Amino acid sequence: TLSRPRSAVCLHDAAQPALSALFADYHSSLADCSPAATNPILLPAAAPSLSSHPKFVVVGGGWGGWGAAKALVEAGGCDVTLIDALPDPTGRTPYVSSTGKPVEAGTRGFWKDYPNIDALVDELGLDEDDVFSPFTNSSFYSPDGLEATAPVFSEAKFPFPDLPFLPKGLKEEPFPALPSPLGQVLATFPLFERVPLADRATMAGLLLATIDCLGGDEATKEKYDRMTAHDLFIRFGLSKRLVDDFVRPTLLVGLFKPPEELSALVVMELLYYYALAHQDSFDVRWIKNGTVADSLVAPLAERLQEDGLTVLGGCRVGEIALAPQEGGALGVKSLAYSSFDG
Repeated sequence: TLSRPRSAVCLHDAAQPALSALFADYHSSLADCSPAATNPILLPAAAPSLSSHPKFVVVGGGWGGWGAAKALVEAGGCDVTLIDALPDPTGRTPYVSSTGKPVEAGTRGFWKDYPNIDALVDELGLDEDDVFSPFTNSSFYSPDGLEATAPVFSEAKFPFPDLPFLPKGLKEEPFPALPSPLGQVLATFPLFERVPLADRATMAGLLLATIDCLGGDEATKEKYDRMTAHDLFIRFGLSKRLVDDFVRPTLLVGLFKPPEELSALVVMELLYYYALAHQDSFDVRWIKNGTVADSLVAPLAERLQEDGLTVLGGCRVGEIALAPQEGGALGVKSLAYSSFDG
C-alpha cells in the first residue's frame, strides 16, 4: 500500500467540521532538510476540552498541511501553528540545491480535474494565465525510450490517417467527446511508439477491472485493496511487455512505487481520477514561471498569516505525547520538535 501522507494535524473536536473544507487535491512529500538541532521544544497541542479558544498544530507544509491550516484559520476561534522542516515553508524564500536550482517535493503538474486548486487561484485573486502554462502533451518513457504520447484531449484532432472508407480530411477535425474510456482509447491507440498492437489490446483487462472495482460495493473494493497491482495485472491478462514498458514506468512516476508494492485499489483509483473520469481528465498544465511554492504557496501563506496563522520553519517533530481526554479517548497532550536554533 502507499505510504501515509506526511502532513498531519493535531485536531480539536471543534475543528472537525472545518476539515470538510480542505482544498488539497494531492498531498506532497516533506522535502529533506539538513539535520536540526537536538534540543527539543515542547509545543502544547489541542486543548482536552471544548474551550472557547483551542490551539492547533499542523505538522508539515505540504498541500495537506496548508489545506488543514487554511480550513482551521477560516473556521476562526482558534490559534493555529504550522511547523515544517524547511527553513521557510511559506514559499517566499527559495529552497535550492548545491547547484542553485529550486528544489520542491510533491506535485508539479496540475490536471484538468483539479477544481480545488482552480478555486484557490480564483480565491487568491491570481490570473490562471499568469500562473499556469497552456495544457501540454504528456510523453511516457521507459528505459528504452519514448513509449507513448498522450495528446491534449480537449484540443485533439483525429489521430487516424486518411483512409478510403473515412471522410476526406477527417484527421483535421476536432476529436469528438466520447463516453469514457472509449474516447481516451481511440485518441491514444495510434500514439504508442514501441508497444505492439497485440500488447496494447491487453489494456482492456485493466479497464474491466477498474469498472468492476470502482463500480462495486465496499466488500469488492476491500478485495482489490488486499491484492497487489502486480497480481491484478496477471489476473486480468495484461501482457508483460505492456506492464514492463508502459505501466510500470507510469506507476513509478505517478505513485513512486512498483506494482509489486502498490494496492490494486490505489492503482485503479489513480487510473480513474487521472485518466478515466472524463475524456479530458489527463490534460495537464504546469507552473508558467518560477515554482509551485512561489506561485501558489507564497500568496496563500501570506493570506493566512495576515489572518493569524503562525508558521515555524526549520523544525523537525520528535515526539507527539498522547494522554486520556474527556470521554476516555486519547488526545494530544504535547508535541516535541527540534529547531535549527536549538
